[in-house]
Parts: sequence; structure tokens; C-alpha cells
Amino acid sequence: MNKIALKYHLALLLMSFVTWGFFVLVGLPDYYQSWSYEAKVIIVILVTIMYIPLAPFLLKKMFPDREYFKNSLWLALYLTVPLFIYDVIFIGWIGGEGLQFIPIYWYLTFFYFSFWVQFPLIGLLMEKNIEDE
Repeated sequence: MNKIALKYHLALLLMSFVTWGFFVLVGLPDYYQSWSYEAKVIIVILVTIMYIPLAPFLLKKMFPDREYFKNSLWLALYLTVPLFIYDVIFIGWIGGEGLQFIPIYWYLTFFYFSFWVQFPLIGLLMEKNIEDE
């Protein structure tokens, strides 16, 4: 892996940790468990909508090669797998809930999968727009 690629991967890993930390802080003291069902649904919708313009911005900013679909998979990877690992450590091990947290914290689990649909679709649309230019 060349230095430029390593730089982007490290930046994505750092971004995933900062993103996770932000969501933990917003969800204090109990990582959204005290929030009502309706509030959790609203936050899931808002975060999903927030990433519609944020994903193209990140893809353009972090990956200069314009291979948006391929890079959207990297973005999905870094915003799901590390966050899942952080949640396993934070909720599963430290919180003592094991992997039973997955259905209990469904609003987190949603993003472990949805970003694998949302980001590649955005990447495909971005590549289609390049072809249409």
C-alpha cells in the first residue's frame, strides 16, 4: 500500500472513531437506551438523511481518483466494521451485554447494514453523473 492510500485509510479509521465517539457522547448516559422509541426512529432517519450529502462530500474529499463506487465500499467498511467493533467493546465487553446488544440497540445495528446499501448507491450515482458530463 502506498503512502497516499495509507493516509486515506488512516483518515477513515480516525473518522470512524471520532464519529463513534460523537454518537456515544450524544447518547449519554446510556447510549440512547433512555430515549423513547420515537426519538430513536427520528435519530435513525436524521442520520440516514445527513449522510446523503455527507457521503458525496467525503468521497470527493478523501478519494481524489473519482472511483466513487469502489471508494463508497471503503467508506461503508470504515463506518460499519470499526463502529461495530467499538460497540462490541463498549457495550458488549465493558457493559457486560455480550452480543445480545445487537437487537437491544437496534438503532445502532441498523447502520451496520444500511451504510452498505446507502453508500454504494450514492457512489454509483456519482459515477453515473461523471459519465453524463
